Amino acid sequence: MKRRNVLILVTPAYHPRLAGIARYARQHGWQLTILDRIARQPKGWKGDGVLVTLRDNPEMVAFVKSLRSRKIPVVDLTFNHPELRIPRVSGDHFSMGWLARRHFEERNFRHFAWFSTNWLNIHKLRYDGFARSQTLSPHPFRWVFCEEAPQERLDDFAWFDRWLGEKLRTAPKPLALLAYDDADAARALGACLAAGLSVPEDVAIIGIGGDRLICENQPVPISSIEHDQGRTGYEGAELLDRLMDGDAPPRAPMLIPPRGITVRASTDFIAAASPVVRKALEHIRQNLGKPSGLEQIAAVVGVSRATVSRLFEQELGRSVGAEILRQRIELAKRLLKGDALSISEIAFRTGFCNPAYFTNTFRRTTGKTPKAWRAAAS
Repeated sequence: MKRRNVLILVTPAYHPRLAGIARYARQHGWQLTILDRIARQPKGWKGDGVLVTLRDNPEMVAFVKSLRSRKIPVVDLTFNHPELRIPRVSGDHFSMGWLARRHFEERNFRHFAWFSTNWLNIHKLRYDGFARSQTLSPHPFRWVFCEEAPQERLDDFAWFDRWLGEKLRTAPKPLALLAYDDADAARALGACLAAGLSVPEDVAIIGIGGDRLICENQPVPISSIEHDQGRTGYEGAELLDRLMDGDAPPRAPMLIPPRGITVRASTDFIAAASPVVRKALEHIRQNLGKPSGLEQIAAVVGVSRATVSRLFEQELGRSVGAEILRQRIELAKRLLKGDALSISEIAFRTGFCNPAYFTNTFRRTTGKTPKAWRAAAS
């Protein structure tokens, strides 16, 4: 059987996406030619198929059109040119934005903002998902750098911080901000800190991509939507293989859902107008491993149990007990993403009286046992 020669025109060269492609290539004996940071179309290449990320490069768009005119199969791994009828395997960008919106609304935010340095179709899809809401909350502010400033200003960090910092200072607080990706989220975090704003108390920030190098190495670690790049790369390669076999292209893009949210300090906050509720929430967050309930919370904040109950229902729409359980389950999810702690240790750290009760409660709340959740998150 002839070894297939596949051209990879994928930029940025995210490791998980390339790893997904490489895994499929190894399984099927492909020969790969990998070119990233392409400024112009490669000349003289002869092969069997192409995996590409089409962006705002007219020459690369022309190259893909020429490949298709020569009947060479092409699969696009993004969704920046919806006007081109081309087979695609892409992240579900709308769902990424919607997941961020739900994350913030669960934390009681009522003011929202979007920030990106660029604006292409996938930016729009993520923004549209973020702007969708089942509540009466307003549409997000939309701050797009390339629409307001020349590109060279992006590398002038002092100028950039003043530009975004002014928008952040004058926006209503507390503000929930979704950045296009983790790199944009880090730029937004820098602008917040330069403007004297607290993260997450004044501005809560979430990025998209799941880039641990960026997200975990910030003054305030950044929460991120986990874009399943590995699956996108693998299934894109699988679709290309079918097209090279002569199969008909699918009628619609294949959309890969996000894997969830890795919650870090940048969104570990519940927005509340009442100082009583804010104090109670902070006490709950800091004491999840200890026995706690309405009576203990009322004593800490210095008001009656009836007042605490009423304020929680007014501000959050749930009881004190429901909020304690929500925070314990969220902490358990984060701890389960690593292998360092046993199920018993996680049960202890999240305030459950024994592992069996923890397992039953976790399964009732999430639909999965802690062990199954850990396996799915790995």
